[in-house]
Amino acid sequence: MVNYSDLVNYLSDDVECFTFDSISSTNDYLSQLAFCTKTQICIASEQTRGKGQYNRTWLSQKDTSIILSIRYVFPSNISLNGLSLVIGLALVDVLEKYGISDLKLKWPNDVYFEDRKLAGILIENSLQGDYQSVIIGLGLNVNFNQNFQCETSWIDLKQIISTPIDKLNLSKNLINKILEYFDIFESSGFDEFYAKWAKVDYLLDKQVKHISKRQLFNGTCLGINHQGVLLVETQYGVKSIYSSEFLHLC
Repeated sequence: MVNYSDLVNYLSDDVECFTFDSISSTNDYLSQLAFCTKTQICIASEQTRGKGQYNRTWLSQKDTSIILSIRYVFPSNISLNGLSLVIGLALVDVLEKYGISDLKLKWPNDVYFEDRKLAGILIENSLQGDYQSVIIGLGLNVNFNQNFQCETSWIDLKQIISTPIDKLNLSKNLINKILEYFDIFESSGFDEFYAKWAKVDYLLDKQVKHISKRQLFNGTCLGINHQGVLLVETQYGVKSIYSSEFLHLC
């Protein structure tokens, strides 16, 4: 079992770190803290009520994943368009240094390897006066038991690389890379990352369908624009997609 209490020694002095053996939700823990402009991390060996996008449940097993949340504060005048994509790119950057190639990012917030989900990202944000408080939840599959049951086709790092993973070291690398990318994003926006996305775009040229009460159409994914919005070519023209809630692969 990894001892996350040492993690603080590998982070910047202006980062506050909270570690738990078990917790209901790392995102919820940070959201319940009093607002401050300091970057805060919550990391746990187990989540009992993990959250995914659109109130879905994020399933995991104890000591088999990296489960963490980061609360980062941006000025209120910064556009956060494309932020979830930037976090995915940070994950890919770090994992490639562990010898993992051919990783893909499924817009807007999932990391895939060989058509199976390796990691997921959840973003929750709120306005606090002149600031935007953003909480980023990250779940990365490391060494699941093979009897783990999940509707989504999944994969973990143990199936991809043969060498054991040091979760503490990997967590440190992920957090520091995400914070490095946040600095770039805050100063330059998503444009600095746009070219990187095209190289790992899982949905590019794939057929999708959009099903909601307001819109029903099929189309081909063309990639994203410079604001991180998904573009889908349909018989009605190119549609801009801002949420994946009603989007499905054909």
